Amino acid sequence: MPRSRKKVTVPPQRPGEITRFDEANSARLGLICVQERIPSDYTRWDHEWTVEDRTARLTCISPSEYGGVPHGLDGDFATTLNLMYLEQGSPDSGEVNTTAYQLLSKSGFPDSGQYYQALQDSLDRLKGATYAASESWRDKRYDRWTTVKFNIIEQIDADTAGGLAFGSGTLLRIRLARPVVQSLRAQYVKPLDMTFVQSLNRSLTRSLYRILDARRYDPVHLSDPVTVLRIPLQQWARECKLLETMPARIKRNLDGAHQELIERGYLRSVTYDGARLNTVIVYEFGDVQVNPPAPEPSLQVIADSPLVEALCREGVVLPVARKLVHQYGDLHVTTRLEAFQALLRSGYAPKKRSALLVDVIKDEGGKYTAVLQELEGVAPEATVPEVATPVPERPVRAKKAAVTPAAELDELTERMNSEFSALPREEQAARALTQVRMFVGRELREHHLRGLMAAMLSGDADPVEVQREVIRAASELRLPEFAQQLRETHESGGS
Repeated sequence: MPRSRKKVTVPPQRPGEITRFDEANSARLGLICVQERIPSDYTRWDHEWTVEDRTARLTCISPSEYGGVPHGLDGDFATTLNLMYLEQGSPDSGEVNTTAYQLLSKSGFPDSGQYYQALQDSLDRLKGATYAASESWRDKRYDRWTTVKFNIIEQIDADTAGGLAFGSGTLLRIRLARPVVQSLRAQYVKPLDMTFVQSLNRSLTRSLYRILDARRYDPVHLSDPVTVLRIPLQQWARECKLLETMPARIKRNLDGAHQELIERGYLRSVTYDGARLNTVIVYEFGDVQVNPPAPEPSLQVIADSPLVEALCREGVVLPVARKLVHQYGDLHVTTRLEAFQALLRSGYAPKKRSALLVDVIKDEGGKYTAVLQELEGVAPEATVPEVATPVPERPVRAKKAAVTPAAELDELTERMNSEFSALPREEQAARALTQVRMFVGRELREHHLRGLMAAMLSGDADPVEVQREVIRAASELRLPEFAQQLRETHESGGS
């Protein structure tokens, strides 16, 4: 499935600089076929190899009605679920609570009908496919190889707004496989450059990157990644779960992904030694840093805050995003991020998105007052602080994108409000619920949030007013009272 929005090009981080991690067993074993499309009758694969002089085996069996074995975008969603599980505190229940809109967004996909359908299909495959790993699953708790049988997703609870199809307002409670949960809680994890992953254009490239990057680490010690990796080509095809077995076809299937990873600097070269069935593929990596070594994983540093991630998705480099959140605080940055997104929704087209976002966050001169007042539910005053003093001889075309006259901001605010009101109620509700989760999610139980979502979808609560009220409560330091009000109103999941 092609991606419909332009990617922000970022270089790969060096292994020693990465501060986010993924579950190492899933990544190393390559549970997801890297191919973007497969025939629906590709419902089983088996892979055997040797681990410490013993035969190890990995098998996947998946019903044909779900489209065959997990493949393509399924890997993006499975990885995001692992990261969200860590972000939500790694609960022993193994549950991830989210909305379809949030899961799409955090996976780097646009908010559109075709991707909601793709998400629904992927979750069905991840729930339906059964894996059996014999003497090949590493149990860090007891420092041994074990045998496990599991489904990547054990259970899916989905509250849809009428009908069965996913939409932006769909609430999801997803329980991950117990072996995966135990590995994550035991910190059997490897570094994952998620920003770089999401910048790659094809799902084939992203899938190959994940399994290739995991293959660089020793599965027992997860120490420094190797600088060169040599693998028999047909063995590599089996690890990638490719259907093709002929060397020429394997090369052709992987060539596009290899080229993108070379162009982006992750790989320095891909070469082949030998001929025909004896061909060995040789990967030379371009992101290697000898010192310092990859950081010792810790759950305390597994993931940046969702706010830092949101800034990175807009093109802000990670160090700058962290500094902005640390310097200005979550409330200030969240409000300014909303103002930035409102400007974009209104049709404002900056030359560089990330530069405008940083300017909106740092601004102290009142350039974006009208938009901020609208977000806080305050009618814009006539005395909006001046944006900037224009230079008399400067042509209109030479004005900087971030300098917007007060009159234009008023107009943009009106357009923003109109466009938000024109959005489907499900999308309005999803965005409002995201704001509530961000500010007071830890003070509410899931049935409170479900009750709020149900009230917004039924019309008993206005999503616009909910979003304004939570931001107003944050600005007035009334978040505990706001959370208490929500608990009392939706104690039984009602309106």
